[in-house]
Amino acid sequence: MVRDHRVGPAERTQVLGLLGNAFEAGVLPVGDYDARVTAVGTATHASQLRLQISDLPPAYAWGELPPLPPEATPASGRIALVLGIASVPMSVCGIGFLLGLLAVIASRGGGPEPGGPRVTPALIGRIFGFIGIALSIVAVVAVLIARP
Repeated sequence: MVRDHRVGPAERTQVLGLLGNAFEAGVLPVGDYDARVTAVGTATHASQLRLQISDLPPAYAWGELPPLPPEATPASGRIALVLGIASVPMSVCGIGFLLGLLAVIASRGGGPEPGGPRVTPALIGRIFGFIGIALSIVAVVAVLIARP
């Protein structure tokens, strides 16, 4: 079963082109063409577009674009950034190690997108997380060395 998904201008333009071709070939009368163009212009889901071309000959079948995969949530990058920044000052009390580790884990899904900025909040959070981990280790070693 095909999952009904939201459509955008690209899909609407494809279907309008098919309807235009069918109209030019004499397959659609003027009144029917006008009604279908209006329906395509207000369509929000793929099923509404399919309905407008379902009774046309196979030559006018719509090669539907697959829906875009869900994007990584930008929240993961912000979470990594907050945890990474918090890990640095908290490294003096040892909690920075845990916060830094959580920042590194949270930053795994927020890498740079093709054509997008190379420096993302997730990357900055990951760097701060590594710094927080390193400072926590240094703080623990310093405490162990300073003990009599």
